[in-house]
Amino acid sequence: MKNNKIEYKQFALGTIINMMYPIFLSLVGWSILVYFLKFSYQTKGYSEVLESIINFSSIIIGFYTAMYGIMISLLDSDLFKIFRKNKVETYLKFQLYDSLIISFIVLILSIIMQVLVQQPKSNITNIFFNIWILLIGYFIGTSFRSISLFLKMIFNHNSKRTDKIDLEKTKKQINDLKRN
Repeated sequence: MKNNKIEYKQFALGTIINMMYPIFLSLVGWSILVYFLKFSYQTKGYSEVLESIINFSSIIIGFYTAMYGIMISLLDSDLFKIFRKNKVETYLKFQLYDSLIISFIVLILSIIMQVLVQQPKSNITNIFFNIWILLIGYFIGTSFRSISLFLKMIFNHNSKRTDKIDLEKTKKQINDLKRN
Protein backbone atom coordinates (compact mmCIF):
# COMPACT_ATOMS: atom_id res chain seq x y z
CA MET A 1 0.00 0.00 0.00
CA LYS A 2 2.87 2.32 0.77
CA ASN A 3 4.28 1.91 -2.75
CA ASN A 4 0.94 3.02 -4.22
CA LYS A 5 1.09 6.24 -2.20
CA ILE A 6 4.64 6.91 -3.37
CA GLU A 7 3.67 6.32 -7.01
CA TYR A 8 0.62 8.56 -6.58
CA LYS A 9 2.80 11.36 -5.16
CA GLN A 10 5.21 10.99 -8.08
CA PHE A 11 2.29 11.21 -10.47
CA ALA A 12 0.93 14.25 -8.70
CA LEU A 13 4.32 16.00 -8.69
CA GLY A 14 4.99 15.06 -12.32
CA THR A 15 1.51 16.23 -13.28
CA ILE A 16 1.96 19.55 -11.50
CA ILE A 17 5.32 20.15 -13.16
CA ASN A 18 3.92 19.14 -16.55
CA MET A 19 0.96 21.47 -16.16
CA MET A 20 2.95 24.40 -14.78
CA TYR A 21 5.96 24.64 -17.08
CA PRO A 22 4.00 26.32 -19.94
CA ILE A 23 2.87 28.98 -17.45
CA PHE A 24 6.43 29.38 -16.17
CA LEU A 25 7.75 29.62 -19.75
CA SER A 26 5.10 32.22 -20.51
CA LEU A 27 6.02 34.43 -17.56
CA VAL A 28 9.78 34.11 -18.12
CA GLY A 29 9.42 34.81 -21.85
CA TRP A 30 7.25 37.86 -21.19
CA SER A 31 9.69 39.20 -18.59
CA ILE A 32 12.70 38.79 -20.86
CA LEU A 33 11.03 40.23 -23.96
CA VAL A 34 9.17 43.14 -22.38
CA TYR A 35 11.38 44.21 -19.48
CA PHE A 36 14.91 43.25 -20.47
CA LEU A 37 14.80 43.51 -24.27
CA LYS A 38 12.13 46.26 -24.36
CA PHE A 39 10.27 44.44 -27.13
CA SER A 40 6.97 46.10 -28.07
CA TYR A 41 4.47 46.18 -30.90
CA GLN A 42 6.34 49.23 -32.21
CA THR A 43 9.60 47.28 -32.55
CA LYS A 44 10.87 47.20 -36.12
CA GLY A 45 10.05 43.82 -37.68
CA TYR A 46 7.09 43.10 -35.41
CA SER A 47 4.75 42.68 -38.40
CA GLU A 48 7.01 39.92 -39.74
CA VAL A 49 6.96 38.25 -36.33
CA LEU A 50 3.16 38.30 -36.42
CA GLU A 51 3.16 36.69 -39.87
CA SER A 52 5.56 34.00 -38.66
CA ILE A 53 3.43 33.26 -35.58
CA ILE A 54 0.31 33.02 -37.75
CA ASN A 55 2.07 30.54 -40.05
CA PHE A 56 3.54 28.56 -37.17
CA SER A 57 0.26 28.33 -35.23
CA SER A 58 -1.54 27.25 -38.42
CA ILE A 59 1.03 24.51 -38.96
CA ILE A 60 0.64 23.35 -35.34
CA ILE A 61 -3.16 23.24 -35.71
CA GLY A 62 -2.74 21.14 -38.88
CA PHE A 63 -0.33 18.84 -37.05
CA TYR A 64 -2.83 18.34 -34.23
CA THR A 65 -5.55 17.52 -36.73
CA ALA A 66 -3.37 14.86 -38.35
CA MET A 67 -2.33 13.42 -34.99
CA TYR A 68 -5.93 13.18 -33.79
CA GLY A 69 -6.60 10.98 -36.81
CA ILE A 70 -3.70 8.74 -35.84
CA MET A 71 -4.93 8.63 -32.24
CA ILE A 72 -8.31 7.37 -33.40
CA SER A 73 -6.58 4.41 -35.02
CA LEU A 74 -4.80 3.70 -31.70
CA LEU A 75 -7.94 3.66 -29.53
CA ASP A 76 -7.93 -0.13 -29.28
CA SER A 77 -4.18 -0.34 -28.71
CA ASP A 78 -2.49 -1.58 -25.57
CA LEU A 79 -1.44 1.96 -24.71
CA PHE A 80 -5.02 3.25 -24.62
CA LYS A 81 -6.08 0.20 -22.62
CA ILE A 82 -3.42 1.19 -20.10
CA PHE A 83 -4.72 4.79 -20.11
CA ARG A 84 -8.27 3.61 -19.43
CA LYS A 85 -7.16 1.16 -16.76
CA ASN A 86 -5.18 3.83 -14.90
CA LYS A 87 -7.73 6.60 -15.48
CA VAL A 88 -5.24 8.84 -17.34
CA GLU A 89 -7.62 9.60 -20.22
CA THR A 90 -9.02 12.75 -18.58
CA TYR A 91 -5.52 14.15 -18.10
CA LEU A 92 -4.66 13.33 -21.71
CA LYS A 93 -7.83 14.97 -23.02
CA PHE A 94 -7.14 18.11 -20.98
CA GLN A 95 -3.63 18.43 -22.42
CA LEU A 96 -4.84 17.98 -25.98
CA TYR A 97 -7.75 20.42 -25.64
CA ASP A 98 -5.51 22.92 -23.84
CA SER A 99 -2.92 22.93 -26.62
CA LEU A 100 -5.51 23.07 -29.43
CA ILE A 101 -7.50 25.89 -27.84
CA ILE A 102 -4.40 28.00 -27.11
CA SER A 103 -3.26 27.47 -30.71
CA PHE A 104 -6.51 28.93 -32.03
CA ILE A 105 -6.40 31.79 -29.52
CA VAL A 106 -2.83 32.69 -30.55
CA LEU A 107 -3.81 32.53 -34.21
CA ILE A 108 -6.84 34.81 -33.73
CA LEU A 109 -5.01 37.23 -31.43
CA SER A 110 -2.10 37.46 -33.91
CA ILE A 111 -4.54 38.39 -36.67
CA ILE A 112 -6.12 41.02 -34.40
CA MET A 113 -2.65 42.37 -33.58
CA GLN A 114 -1.94 42.79 -37.31
CA VAL A 115 -4.85 45.23 -37.43
CA LEU A 116 -4.11 46.97 -34.12
CA VAL A 117 -0.48 47.79 -34.97
CA GLN A 118 -1.71 49.76 -37.99
CA GLN A 119 -3.84 51.97 -35.72
CA PRO A 120 -2.64 54.99 -33.71
CA LYS A 121 -0.83 54.12 -30.46
CA SER A 122 -3.31 53.18 -27.71
CA ASN A 123 -3.60 51.42 -24.36
CA ILE A 124 -5.80 48.75 -25.94
CA THR A 125 -3.01 47.80 -28.34
CA ASN A 126 -0.54 47.69 -25.47
CA ILE A 127 -2.85 45.43 -23.42
CA PHE A 128 -3.42 43.10 -26.38
CA PHE A 129 0.32 43.02 -27.03
CA ASN A 130 1.12 41.98 -23.44
CA ILE A 131 -1.58 39.30 -23.50
CA TRP A 132 -0.25 38.13 -26.86
CA ILE A 133 3.32 37.81 -25.52
CA LEU A 134 2.09 35.81 -22.49
CA LEU A 135 0.02 33.52 -24.69
CA ILE A 136 2.91 32.94 -27.12
CA GLY A 137 5.02 31.52 -24.26
CA TYR A 138 2.13 29.35 -23.11
CA PHE A 139 1.50 28.26 -26.71
CA ILE A 140 5.14 27.18 -27.16
CA GLY A 141 5.04 25.23 -23.87
CA THR A 142 1.76 23.45 -24.59
CA SER A 143 2.78 22.72 -28.18
CA PHE A 144 6.00 21.10 -26.99
CA ARG A 145 4.10 19.16 -24.32
CA SER A 146 1.48 17.86 -26.77
CA ILE A 147 3.92 16.99 -29.54
CA SER A 148 6.10 15.14 -27.01
CA LEU A 149 3.02 13.26 -25.81
CA PHE A 150 1.99 12.36 -29.37
CA LEU A 151 5.46 11.08 -30.18
CA LYS A 152 5.61 9.00 -27.00
CA MET A 153 2.22 7.49 -27.81
CA ILE A 154 3.26 6.61 -31.34
CA PHE A 155 6.66 5.15 -30.45
CA ASN A 156 5.43 3.34 -27.33
CA HIS A 157 2.55 1.82 -29.29
CA ASN A 158 2.59 -1.98 -29.47
CA SER A 159 1.23 -3.01 -32.86
CA LYS A 160 0.37 -6.50 -31.58
CA ARG A 161 -3.15 -6.18 -30.24
CA THR A 162 -3.33 -8.90 -27.65
CA ASP A 163 -5.12 -9.13 -24.34
CA LYS A 164 -1.96 -10.22 -22.56
CA ILE A 165 0.03 -7.18 -21.52
CA ASP A 166 3.50 -7.47 -20.07
CA LEU A 167 3.03 -6.07 -16.57
CA GLU A 168 6.55 -4.67 -16.16
CA LYS A 169 6.42 -2.93 -19.54
CA THR A 170 2.99 -1.53 -18.68
CA LYS A 171 4.19 -0.13 -15.35
CA LYS A 172 7.21 1.45 -17.02
CA GLN A 173 5.06 3.10 -19.71
CA ILE A 174 2.64 4.46 -17.11
CA ASN A 175 5.43 5.83 -14.95
CA ASP A 176 7.10 7.43 -17.99
CA LEU A 177 3.84 9.12 -19.01
CA LYS A 178 3.14 10.28 -15.46
CA ARG A 179 6.56 11.87 -15.12
CA ASN A 180 6.13 13.80 -18.35
